[in-house]
Amino acid sequence: MVDTATFAYLPLISLIFGAVSGFVAGRWIGIKALLWLIGLTSAVALVLIVMLAGVETGEEEQAFGPFVWLTGGVLPFLFAVIMGGVGGRSLSARTNA
Repeated sequence: MVDTATFAYLPLISLIFGAVSGFVAGRWIGIKALLWLIGLTSAVALVLIVMLAGVETGEEEQAFGPFVWLTGGVLPFLFAVIMGGVGGRSLSARTNA
């Protein structure tokens, strides 16, 4: 079993990586890469949501892993990618103007 520090630092690490990757995609790579990054992250979130929806009564322990990855990893990453992409796109537009 993983220790408590993993659950404490997973959202923070996801936010940092998401913000950096969204900023880089929005600033230097382009809007197409940013949209692909958002789409792929959303697809992973959808898979985890379907896994959570498939958990039956009496098997609630199987929902722990997907729930932790969804709420602690994927959703903070998705939020940070969107915010980092907005910041990267605004800086890109500001330097081109």
